[in-house]
Amino acid sequence: MKARTLLSEAAEELRKAGIDEPEANSEWLLAYASGLDRLSLTAFQDVDINEEQGERFRLFVETKKNGIPLAYIVGSQQFLDINLKVDERVLVPRPETEELAEYCAAFLVGKNAGGADILDYGTGSGAIGLWLLTRFPGARLLAADISRGAADCASANAEALGLSARVSFLVAGTVKEAAYRSADKFSSGFDLIVSNPPYIPTEVIAGLSPEVQCEPRVALDGGPDGLSVARDISADAAGCLKSGGALYMELGDGMPDTLLSEMQDAVWKGKRALKDFAGKRRFLVSVKI
Repeated sequence: MKARTLLSEAAEELRKAGIDEPEANSEWLLAYASGLDRLSLTAFQDVDINEEQGERFRLFVETKKNGIPLAYIVGSQQFLDINLKVDERVLVPRPETEELAEYCAAFLVGKNAGGADILDYGTGSGAIGLWLLTRFPGARLLAADISRGAADCASANAEALGLSARVSFLVAGTVKEAAYRSADKFSSGFDLIVSNPPYIPTEVIAGLSPEVQCEPRVALDGGPDGLSVARDISADAAGCLKSGGALYMELGDGMPDTLLSEMQDAVWKGKRALKDFAGKRRFLVSVKI
């Protein structure tokens, strides 16, 4: 069957099922099912799809109609220039989180921190921390998460990327616990603590898209105002950073301003909120005095 026919039929099915961006989802699913490049597939829609590829594609479409995230269906997600295994144990990395990782890299370059010690708390798939290790060959990473499944997923990604020798993994409920339990390896504290914590207010979650609701609740629910976990991270970070070390977090639009106003000037300097590409004040930055 021609790719054009399959794509048209699948997009219509996904549209009727209420799936966002049905055409784009159909293209990505057929690309993975057929092994063809998505751009080539969309440019040359008269290409023939064999029976085995077509059946695999139909199974993908049926799964997608149930609201399963695309990354879970295909089992991976691109994050900047690395590819990560993702599944239902972890949040799917977003473009905004790529921006956070690049802000962190700019900070480390500014410090000339080739041997930086980094804590990626709430590491999930390991996206931020592992990408930073690819940028800074002398850096070391502590990747911690409250979820054993997430820590295992991040560990598998580190192995696939050849980075395992520079990463320690922990299941820990707080930044303070993670730092305490890794004190033998990171005795002088961290140059950077980065986190993409859960920041969606609890009452908002029920109204989110089916795709988002398929993701781990623990990675989404930020408590009544979305800042419960972020507050704990900022409180712990002060005692775990080196002097001049920085805390970077991704939060919801405007949330950094709220949290920054609560952080003590006697402990922190350079407190600021950074905008994402959409102009939202999403990223919190603060440096320990």
